[in-house]
Amino acid sequence: MKFFKPLFFSFLMIAFVGTVRAQENTKPNKNDTITLAQAYMNLYLTETYFDSIPVERIKKILSFENDEIKSIKGISFINENSTLYNFTNALFYQNQSKLLSLNKGEVSRGLLRRLKSILDRGINFYNSAKIDDFQTFHNEKKQLYEMIKFDSESNLLLKTEIRSLKNEYNSLFNEDLYPDFQRIFLAAKNTDRFYVDSLTYFAGIYDMPLSMEIRNNTPDFHPYSFGNSNFIKLEYAADSRLDILSRYIQLKQLASRRTRVPRNFNKTVLFEAYDDFLSRVKKEDDKFIREELNTKVLDELLSELTRKFAQNKDLDGGAPISSPSAMMNQPSMEFQNYFFPNPAPRASAKFIKSNYKPPLSTLGQVDSFLSAGFSNSGYKNQLHYYYDMDGFAMTTSLEKFNINGSSVPTDSRFSENVGGDGKFSYYEIFKSMFFKVESEFRMFALIVASKPATMSYEVMTAGFAEQILKNSYNTLPEELKNKSLPSKVLSIFVYHFHQNDIGEVPELDLSGKLTVQDHLKNAGLISIIQ
Repeated sequence: MKFFKPLFFSFLMIAFVGTVRAQENTKPNKNDTITLAQAYMNLYLTETYFDSIPVERIKKILSFENDEIKSIKGISFINENSTLYNFTNALFYQNQSKLLSLNKGEVSRGLLRRLKSILDRGINFYNSAKIDDFQTFHNEKKQLYEMIKFDSESNLLLKTEIRSLKNEYNSLFNEDLYPDFQRIFLAAKNTDRFYVDSLTYFAGIYDMPLSMEIRNNTPDFHPYSFGNSNFIKLEYAADSRLDILSRYIQLKQLASRRTRVPRNFNKTVLFEAYDDFLSRVKKEDDKFIREELNTKVLDELLSELTRKFAQNKDLDGGAPISSPSAMMNQPSMEFQNYFFPNPAPRASAKFIKSNYKPPLSTLGQVDSFLSAGFSNSGYKNQLHYYYDMDGFAMTTSLEKFNINGSSVPTDSRFSENVGGDGKFSYYEIFKSMFFKVESEFRMFALIVASKPATMSYEVMTAGFAEQILKNSYNTLPEELKNKSLPSKVLSIFVYHFHQNDIGEVPELDLSGKLTVQDHLKNAGLISIIQ
């Protein structure tokens, strides 16, 4: 492979100057123009034909182009050409990462951290390029980009190569951490010493989040992200082995008599987490895990948990827990309790009513009263139910509304769309609603429990709301209908989304202009709090 010859750049210069002449009296430095274009093309060709180029030749190209890119110092030029400049830097670090991977020799943690550092730079530069498949290659620089073949094809190749390297590194990182996790696991299993913080420390070496949902006693939520196909996350993923060992240590620590838990600790969530942990162990083929987490060990863990957290009526309707040996010999059962997030995501408005409806003695009676009010206001078949604290939560489907209180046509108030599998797709509901001209949408969330619901600082997003609506019941769970509470508190949260224009991401309205009472009155629901 040869470098592009200088003769080409007389034509390149003409094309480039033509694209920037209309910009504020700023003219590109000729050397910077040629340097950036040549660096991009040589690095792109190196990436394309990497496997057929001698290693020594690749080293020379990378060394040369590294110096060339660093020679570009004009801030104005870099800003005006940030997409190509950042993309070219990403090409350099991707090629450098791939070269180092070929010659890594003995794998050590120091080497792996160096590999990660270099690839991370490439990822950061790639994300900073802000590639948009529909605009980047069809702007005022289109003629220049066509000449140097900076297009959707080169973008696809680079992000594919980066993700491939990232997956390769991810496996190496997990292998490197596994002995540390085994050591911490054995300390918990054999000596009741729990170094959970050490787990997060080791995982943090490689920006690898670990689920702490068991210790936190709160199920993890993974909101759907509409995402950007041209954005690459810097995080790496813990494999099933690390996750299983981490979950065992968390369960073992909670089972210890030395571990104190808060008064509102949810035993139902705990034993569901144990069942989930058990199913993960059953699917794992790793020799160490199969030997160390055998049926006897799992039975002992369940026994310890059961002794400390006696399963009784305070489990809030939790299903009976089978022993590991029994579960391993029985077909798996699909059983899932749906919980509303606690604390609730930050809302547009909040309202608390203590001593709510004393004459209504059971949760079923409260539900009948509330659901009747919603049905009378046009919410029939638009209610979703969840477990929450010692009571229940109810949400409405996302609805379009008018702030002035005028009615929205029934056929466009709630959008129903069927997914490819013939089931309701809440993702499709959100998508169909959110791609409207300037509009207002909202979702009501009502929580009935013995204490007021709290609210977190994390705002509700479209993706999170989609997950909440998807993971719900159509009616109040049967075991809650006859449940009574000494006193009832009604907490109401309103999630009001505003969209400025077609295609824009809907944002939660935090202006505080509308209270919960305003929304209830607007929706014809004010009677439920009177």
